[in-house]
Amino acid sequence: MIALDNGVLRVSGTMRLPEAMALRDAGLALLPSAKSIDLSAVEDVDSSAIAVLLAWERASGGSDDPLPVTGAPAGLTSLALLYEVSSYCGLDADEATAR
Repeated sequence: MIALDNGVLRVSGTMRLPEAMALRDAGLALLPSAKSIDLSAVEDVDSSAIAVLLAWERASGGSDDPLPVTGAPAGLTSLALLYEVSSYCGLDADEATAR
């Protein structure tokens, strides 16, 4: 599920391949009013979550000033660190917990 709340794009549930295209499209529709992305209610991710975040960030202006992402699950920050895309996804690589 995805909703816009006071400029925050809030995502809940899962961000896996079966949901990826619907999440991408729903987020793109809400993105013009978003100032940040909150993933604190996301329960499960796979690598397609990175693709969704990259699509949202490209649409918002790209890596020059990515939308900040808060509450990212550890698995997502680990994937972003592994793929070396943290700075492009609005994720802080220093907070990633991949080891």
